[in-house]
Amino acid sequence: PSSLGYLLVGVLLGSHTAGPVVSDYYVKLLAEFGIVFLLFTIGLSLPFERLYALRHLILGVGTAQVVLTTLVVMLVLWLLGTPAVIAFVIGAVFAQSSSTIIIRQLSDQGDDQTRHGRLATTLSVFQDVTAVPFFFLISGLGGVSFQGGFAALALAAFKALLAFFLLFLAGHYLLRTLFHHVAVLRSAELFTITVLFVSILAAWTTRSLGLSMAFGAFLAGVTLGETEFRHQVESAIRPFRDVLLGLFFVSMGMLIQPAALPAIWFETVLGAVGLMLVKILLVTGIVMLVGMDRSTALRTGLVLAVGGEFGFALLAIGLESGVMDHHSSQVA
Repeated sequence: PSSLGYLLVGVLLGSHTAGPVVSDYYVKLLAEFGIVFLLFTIGLSLPFERLYALRHLILGVGTAQVVLTTLVVMLVLWLLGTPAVIAFVIGAVFAQSSSTIIIRQLSDQGDDQTRHGRLATTLSVFQDVTAVPFFFLISGLGGVSFQGGFAALALAAFKALLAFFLLFLAGHYLLRTLFHHVAVLRSAELFTITVLFVSILAAWTTRSLGLSMAFGAFLAGVTLGETEFRHQVESAIRPFRDVLLGLFFVSMGMLIQPAALPAIWFETVLGAVGLMLVKILLVTGIVMLVGMDRSTALRTGLVLAVGGEFGFALLAIGLESGVMDHHSSQVA
């Protein structure tokens, strides 16, 4: 996967290795928009009618997988002495799978249209969606006590609902009309600028409410996914998303300290093995419980066992909000 190459570039250009060093301030500043545009494109692929259509099997299986994986990992780490908040973040990271890697792998193997292939693809995209509430939950936990955390999360939930209604009303009554007027002018440059303006404005709205910019971009994407301009919008935003998402992985690579690896290699290997085993067992069991055969369930579990790029995004937010400490972030 190209994300591994970007991570390696970040390691080489970071301040923790010999050789040229690039200041990470501007890289991080631009990299945040990579997550913004990634959430925006995911929202485009999940309009409200599709979310409603997936409410039974995918919603039940997907929610159970994400919640149980997070809780199991969190409980194990907490029993081993890890602080509860850090254990929660690592559990949320473990619950994510890479839809990019999964879709490419299934396509290369010719399994993308099989029963387990379609189920794994849909569940991985659903996990991308569940990363959105994790974003503002982790942001809300930064710098608050355990008792104060509940009030912060309640306030964050209220702000999220407020942002949802603001962006939904604006999208329903304004965005379709706006893009109709822009499309009449037949200017590709103006259309691209309008897409960037809408996504960044939505991100600024939620940032102003104290939430992550990615959440606002996701809501704007979902709203635009209802319009006939969905495919044009996705084509316009894709180049910016790919470049800035690459910078995001570079910025994450800059955080890796190779000198710390000898001291944490055992925890790192144990975590990687634990990640795969926990997800294989949980996904296989959940899929079998909903009535699918053992072969399909096991294949789905194996495909979803990999980690995901949203895990890096959750780690970045945990570090930014002060939830994660240095040692835990290096292991994760």
